Amino acid sequence: MAATAHPIPPRSVRARPRRVSHYLAPVAVLIVAGAIALLAVGVATHSQTPPRPPATHHGIVRRLPPFWRVRPGDTLDLVAQKTGLTISQLEAFNPNANPDALYPGERLNLWRHPPVRRSKPPGPRFWLVRPGQSFGSIAADTRIDITRLEELNPQLKPSTLAPGDRVRLRG
Repeated sequence: MAATAHPIPPRSVRARPRRVSHYLAPVAVLIVAGAIALLAVGVATHSQTPPRPPATHHGIVRRLPPFWRVRPGDTLDLVAQKTGLTISQLEAFNPNANPDALYPGERLNLWRHPPVRRSKPPGPRFWLVRPGQSFGSIAADTRIDITRLEELNPQLKPSTLAPGDRVRLRG
């Protein structure tokens, strides 16, 4: 009897051995995708809410505006709730305010030492004379009395005032 050889089936028909990597690759892809998703959610959550400094008395006061403009219906209790200050702090910062009768438009200090309003500068110190101007027209434009202009400028004579002269407006 002749030995019959088993014919080798073509490659497409042969069963391929499965490697472990065929099973682990999809699992690894899912793990990496999940980690990326968790990281993205964590970054988004942290970027939406900035870190808050500790809520100390000084931290709250420094973030507040210096004044509170009282509106109809406002009370010290309501202002204290909206600003985070206590009623005793508001009373200490505003010793002249009547806590029982706040009127609309009244300014309440929200700081112990609010900034001081700077006074408006008094205006220019000199006036440069233009053609056709006289002491009278300069006095009218600057709202300074003409006799005061003459006192401030003894070296200038009204009859000899010429364009380009400098007229002192204040002392």
